[in-house]
Amino acid sequence: MKTFGHSLRASLHILTAFGALAAIAAPALGDEPAKPEWPCVYRKVPVLSAATIWDGPEIKDTSSWRKDETIRKLSQYLISRRVTEEEADAAIKKFAEGVPPDARDAKLTELFAAVLTRTNEDRRLVMSGIERFHKRQLERAKEIEKEGIELPPLDENGAPAQDTHAPAGEISELSSKEEKYKWEVRAFQEKQANIPIACEIPQLIDERAGALARAIRAEMKS
Repeated sequence: MKTFGHSLRASLHILTAFGALAAIAAPALGDEPAKPEWPCVYRKVPVLSAATIWDGPEIKDTSSWRKDETIRKLSQYLISRRVTEEEADAAIKKFAEGVPPDARDAKLTELFAAVLTRTNEDRRLVMSGIERFHKRQLERAKEIEKEGIELPPLDENGAPAQDTHAPAGEISELSSKEEKYKWEVRAFQEKQANIPIACEIPQLIDERAGALARAIRAEMKS
């Protein structure tokens, strides 16, 4: 039977191999070349395109909205994950009602362009953060694995195999190193558990962008 100490050391071998496994699996899942920095199960799509969520007029201009203070402020408000879908829908409707009918579709298209641009900026930051965190975890896994290799063998109870002829101080020091190693692995595993949670954020951002696109489109005449 494998002990806790044995399983801790084995887990680091698995985690340090994760980068290589990701590089093998990524071509079938992703739109980018294989990158071990991307730890999420779903494929990495660097940019959310308008065609994915929008069936309105073609987006030809993605910067003119920056000159419109109302659209700048509204688009920032709409993409905030603190704003509920109902609040966002109400804000879009209020904006549409305040635009003359003959200019409404153009302004709503401009609003969508602003939402899409801001969404891509937001998701780029989130995805970059996920990659940086995962890269640090891979590096830390290698460090802890090296520490584990340098530790003395474990006995059947998962404790350092003690040399009965070794001084008591040396035995105590080995036990202390093993406990420190176990603590480091636990801390590592707790951080590792945050990756699947972080991986959900880009998906939630995309879902929100789709909902906003539909709400904007619903206020258009054509």
